[in-house]
Amino acid sequence: MALTVEVLESTIQSMQSQYDRESGALESLQGRRRHVDAQLSDFREQLELFEQVQWLLAQTTELARSQIKIHVERTVTAALQAVFGRDMRFEILLREVGGQTAADWRVVDTSDEGEISGDPEDARGGGVSDVVSLALRLALLELVRPKMGGPILLDEVGKHVSTAHRTALAEFLKAYAQRTGRQIILVTHAEELASAADVAYRVERKNGVSEVVQL
Repeated sequence: MALTVEVLESTIQSMQSQYDRESGALESLQGRRRHVDAQLSDFREQLELFEQVQWLLAQTTELARSQIKIHVERTVTAALQAVFGRDMRFEILLREVGGQTAADWRVVDTSDEGEISGDPEDARGGGVSDVVSLALRLALLELVRPKMGGPILLDEVGKHVSTAHRTALAEFLKAYAQRTGRQIILVTHAEELASAADVAYRVERKNGVSEVVQL
């Protein structure tokens, strides 16, 4: 068959369509990979935090262990109830493994259906594991001796918390700051968290230059 202009144009159009489809598929895969990489980073960070609490519980005496357990459970439970506004509690289940103290973590959610107990990652409600991780950090900070001074720096906390609960999360952070007398410096993309701050700044990049505007 002779190559006419019409045939060439049709071939080019077909190749362009195929290229567009494959480019779109590649972009979608790259987006999914970035999302998975971000989730993996979050999981690693949470695992490291749980391991720190595990180590602390394993290295302390039975009396201190009991006090730490109560303190952590109360702090995380208060955070869960403040943010999600329902009957939830955080439990640490201690057990002996090979002569060493190990701990399992449970979020217990009470509803009309009864109690549902599970790992923080499996608990119902958007962002439960985020709130648990945040509250664990705050609980550990209070346990450090000698007591650390200075502000608390938080970066994108509660990023997986659903929009419906972000205002409650902001109020919890404000209440914590007032109770402990600590200043909280928070970096966030969530308007609900920024609007609750005593002082807030928006950083925007324009023409390669970062501009800071007080809200």
